[in-house]
Amino acid sequence: MVELEMRDDETLRQYIARVGEAKDAGLIDLTWEQLAPIMNQQTGENFTESVYRKKWREGKSWWDEVFVNQESDEYLQKIQLAQDDLYKSKIKYQDQRREYNALIREDARFEHIIDRLTPAIEKINAEKPLFDGNDSADFTKNEKEGVLVFADWHTGMVTENVWNSYNLDICKQRIKDTVYKTIQEAKFHGIKKLHVISLGDLIHGSIHTSARVASNEKTVDQLMIASELLAESLSELSKLNIPIDFYSTYGNHARTIQNKKDSIHSDNLEKIVPWWIMERLGNNGVENVNIINSEYYEFIYLNVCGYNIVGTHGDLDKNFKDIGLTINTLFNKKFDLSIDYTISADKHHLEEFEQLGIESILSRSLCGTDEFANGKRLYSIPGQTLLIFDENGRDASYSIKFTE
Repeated sequence: MVELEMRDDETLRQYIARVGEAKDAGLIDLTWEQLAPIMNQQTGENFTESVYRKKWREGKSWWDEVFVNQESDEYLQKIQLAQDDLYKSKIKYQDQRREYNALIREDARFEHIIDRLTPAIEKINAEKPLFDGNDSADFTKNEKEGVLVFADWHTGMVTENVWNSYNLDICKQRIKDTVYKTIQEAKFHGIKKLHVISLGDLIHGSIHTSARVASNEKTVDQLMIASELLAESLSELSKLNIPIDFYSTYGNHARTIQNKKDSIHSDNLEKIVPWWIMERLGNNGVENVNIINSEYYEFIYLNVCGYNIVGTHGDLDKNFKDIGLTINTLFNKKFDLSIDYTISADKHHLEEFEQLGIESILSRSLCGTDEFANGKRLYSIPGQTLLIFDENGRDASYSIKFTE
C-alpha cells in the first residue's frame, strides 16, 4: 500500500501527481471519491473528487506531451526547427551588429579626415581667394540649360605611354580647358542655368597595386588637390552670372578599403568633396553655386528643361547598354520617376545607346589611357562632356577632347 501522507518537501501538484500515478499503476485500490477526503486531510484543501481527478489528468496530459513523446520523430523535428529559427535569429542579429559597427567606423573615419582637412582649407581660404566679382559675363540668355560632366579625373595618376601622357600638370590644364570651352558654349547657346555633375573617380587612389605605383600623391592629398581643382572650376564658372547646381557621386578608386570584397560601396572618400566645395565657395563670396546633396544613394538625379536625368559612376553596371532600362526600372519602383537620360563614366571611352526612348551617354575620362589599358591595347581619347538642353530635350553634345 502506498503511503498517502503529504511529505514536507512536496507541493500540492507533486502530491496529486504521486497519488494519481500510484492509482493508475494499481498500487492504490481506492476510488477518487474515497481518496478525496484523505487527500483533503493531508493538504488542508476542501476539494471534491472531481477537482483532484481533473488536476491529475491535466498534469498527466502535459507530462505525456512534453516528455513521454519527446523521442518521437515529429517532436524531434519540431525541436530541430525551433533550434534552426533560433540560430537564424542569432545570425541576423550578428549581421545587423556588424553592419551597424561598419557604419560607425565609416562615420568616425570621415570625421577624422575632415578634422585633418579643416586646417588645410582654412589656410587656403586665407591665402588663395577664389572669386573676382569684377570679371563677369554679359550675354543674352534664353530657355536652354547646360550639363557639364566631370568624370574620371584620376588626380595623382602618372602615365607615359604611346597613346597618352598624364600627370598633375596635364590634369590641371585639361580641367582649365574644359572650363574655358564650357564658358564659350554657354555664352554661344545663351543658357540660363548650368548643372555640373561629378561622376566620381576624381582621384586615382590606392585600391590596386598599379594605382599605387602610378600615383605620385597620397590618397588624402589627392582628394584635397582634386576638391580644390573642382572648387576653382566652379568659381570660374560662376562668373557666367547664372545659377549653377553642383551634384556629385563617388566612384570606386576612392574607396577606403583596398579589398573590394571587404569594402562597403558607399564607404568612399569622395563623399567629402561636397563639404570641401561648400567650405571654399561659401567662404569666398560665391553665391550662385548651389550644392545639391544626393538623396538617391550613389545616383545623381536632376531635372533639366523638364527631362529627368540620372548620373552614376557606372562601376556597378557591367553592360553599358543595359544601364538605361536598369536605372529606369529602379527609379520607377523606388521613387516613382521615369528616366529620360542616363549619364555614366568608369569605362573611359565615349559611347551612346538608346533603348525604349531612354538615351544613355557614356562620358570620356579626363586622364585617358593608363598603363593598364595600354597593356591591353585599349585606347581612348581623353576628354569631358558638355550637353545643352532645351524644351525638346538634348539639343547639342560637346565631347571636349584632349590630344597631344
